[in-house]
Amino acid sequence: MDTHAYTLIATEGPVKGQSFTIDRSLKLGRSSQSDIAIPDLELSRSHCCLELRDGELWVIDLASANQTFVNGEAVEERRLSDRDLLSVGSNTFLVSDAAAKKDEAVAPEDGEIDLGFGNGSHETAAPKKGTLRPLLWSVVAILILIAGATYILGRKDERDVKPVQRTPEVPKTLQIRYEKVEADTNGVFRYELCLSADHMLSVKIDDLREKNRNIRKEKKLGDAQLAELTQEVASSGFFSLEKAYTGFAKPGTMNSYSLFASLGPKAHLCTVAEKEEPPAFRTLREKLETFSKNELGIWAIQFSSDKLTELAKEAQRIGAKKYAERDVNYGNLSESIRSYRDAIFYLDTVNPKPDFYVEIIEGFETAEQELDKRYKEQRFLADRAINLQEWPAAVRELRVLCELIPDRDDKRHKEAAQKLLDVEGRLKKR
Repeated sequence: MDTHAYTLIATEGPVKGQSFTIDRSLKLGRSSQSDIAIPDLELSRSHCCLELRDGELWVIDLASANQTFVNGEAVEERRLSDRDLLSVGSNTFLVSDAAAKKDEAVAPEDGEIDLGFGNGSHETAAPKKGTLRPLLWSVVAILILIAGATYILGRKDERDVKPVQRTPEVPKTLQIRYEKVEADTNGVFRYELCLSADHMLSVKIDDLREKNRNIRKEKKLGDAQLAELTQEVASSGFFSLEKAYTGFAKPGTMNSYSLFASLGPKAHLCTVAEKEEPPAFRTLREKLETFSKNELGIWAIQFSSDKLTELAKEAQRIGAKKYAERDVNYGNLSESIRSYRDAIFYLDTVNPKPDFYVEIIEGFETAEQELDKRYKEQRFLADRAINLQEWPAAVRELRVLCELIPDRDDKRHKEAAQKLLDVEGRLKKR
């Protein structure tokens, strides 16, 4: 039986540069039990499934926390084609279909069009000059007759129909490309931010000053974030700046900034090199950098690798301590998970990862599993008390549940808090 295999090539994320052959149904996730296991905190334990159906590759999201994206669009289930981009967590994969590339290789060259006059060979497919010319003249004559009839009918109705004055719509699409380069005797630091017309925000950072740190992050902005950024650009005064501000470099250093922005009919490129930045330029580019740090979570780039490693080690210590004291306070498990998550965040831009990085991942997963187990047990006790209408016991169990999951944005906390309000209301009525 002929098997149709696909290849996923990792272009971003912890396994960047690796490739995975998909010749059967596979599960992808953070769990070590997954067929494609990736140590990425942004992945769910079982994030998505890659499935072959009659030679076609499909991706199915497994109710993941951070969703599955194909070409920047969140999907629940989607057929994948050659050159599609599959994004899960902080990972991006290029889909490669060998069969599609093979079909492209045997496709007819540009300019070769079979009009159906022969058997498909180059010698017989080309129509004879004497046969094709009358046919073309006939088509042209028919088109002229149709155009003439349309013009006459249009002139007849012109008196009865008033022309509609339409104001052309001006697109308000925001696009940005910002680049900063700082260099000295220790190396070069390069920062690039791009916002495409389809609202995809991407940042590339290459820090050659220490251990060659390279960061690649991207995210599709929602309407609220895009409106915020659009307002910042529109009110910055950037479009009134000159095209270039140039000075003289100090020995052994080089600093330059380049910022392009287009908003509707406005478009402007401004560069600043070895000179103090105009206030409007500096304000806008600082807001762009801050915006990207908040949206893409690249705040840690401002610290050295050694400092980040030190912070991660301390966060790991707190996470282990809180886990060991999980029976002392109901909220300690959540604090343990938060500390482990901080440690993983600190090491996001550190490469290669320190030896204790694996211990951090294992500690995080162990604490997460224990919290999930205790949450289910405590929820059972609360629901049982509610079903038995033992309202004082229900209040007690629900309060424990809220302490166990203290994050008010967590849907588990919201559910428990809502039930608690309802039960307390029943007690007051009694």
